Amino acid sequence: MVFGLLIVVALATELANASSSVMPSMCSATEEASMPCVCCKKACWFGIAEMTTAYFGHMPGERSDAEAKFTLAMMHSCFKLECADSCPASL
Repeated sequence: MVFGLLIVVALATELANASSSVMPSMCSATEEASMPCVCCKKACWFGIAEMTTAYFGHMPGERSDAEAKFTLAMMHSCFKLECADSCPASL
């Protein structure tokens, strides 16, 4: 189960090289211009939560703490990969 999700994330990472971000936009253009780090982290949070919820078929953590920990680790990785340019000092 986790291996399949890792493949999905690997594909998403490859797509990230082709586009600015594979995560959903969570901010308006004005918010993005004034607080890009917050907007990037929100996009990671909601994007990974949506992806893992779809994969597990339920909210991560409902069946085990391992699901929740895995989801949080994925979010942290997203912050590092997707948000490095927006907020390098806070990572």
